[in-house]
Amino acid sequence: MEKIYHKARPDQSYLKDKRHKKKTAMIGVWVVVLFGVIFMMIVVKFATSGGSSDMLTFTMFPSSDDAYQVAKQYIAPTIKSGNLIFAEDHYQFAKKSDSVFVIKSYVTSIDEKGEKVKTNFQITLRYDGGPKAVQDNWTMIDINRVTE
Repeated sequence: MEKIYHKARPDQSYLKDKRHKKKTAMIGVWVVVLFGVIFMMIVVKFATSGGSSDMLTFTMFPSSDDAYQVAKQYIAPTIKSGNLIFAEDHYQFAKKSDSVFVIKSYVTSIDEKGEKVKTNFQITLRYDGGPKAVQDNWTMIDINRVTE
């Protein structure tokens, strides 16, 4: 005896095919949405870092120059005179522990009488992580200033 096989009706195979296409299309939509969310997170991270490309580098700890630049940001508001000239090449740098830095240098300024005033300073900073150029990622531990 011969077996009789029934063919699927054309409308059922059409519906099955349509369901399969819809399922794969939805997977594609979710993949695109996922990539869009990841892209937006990267854009927001870059925008909130102040446009600094530091966030894309893989160096973990700041250099002496990074610490000195932040030290200048902390020192500048404490000097009452204007026209600050920092000793860019004449600073001393020490690393106390993993993220604690000591900077020793001087700044020259011009007072109200037009005379040059030299202020020696020593500042201790702790790096808290994040973009190295952003002052909010550092904590000032100690500052000493002596005006000559």
